[in-house]
Amino acid sequence: MDFESKEILISYSDQYRDDYYVYLIVYLDQKISQKIPINKRGFLLREPEWRELGIKLFKGWLNYDVHYPDPYILFFRKRIDQRIQEKKKQQTK
Repeated sequence: MDFESKEILISYSDQYRDDYYVYLIVYLDQKISQKIPINKRGFLLREPEWRELGIKLFKGWLNYDVHYPDPYILFFRKRIDQRIQEKKKQQTK
């Protein structure tokens, strides 16, 4: 499977956030999810592993959860820089 066809088979949710993290859900086509090693299915993937599947995210994103009934749904989060949050709060005052 070439790289371009991987892109078509991966979709990304809109980002959502709380006070500490930005979150994102990645949906893999079942063809791509079959490339996850059997011993890693249902477990968290390290960055080199999810990048190997063709998932494209900026640095800093972590796979923090898997939807166990559907291991092709992966949950990611990225810590919000608190210094940036403080600056935004000060600017709105």
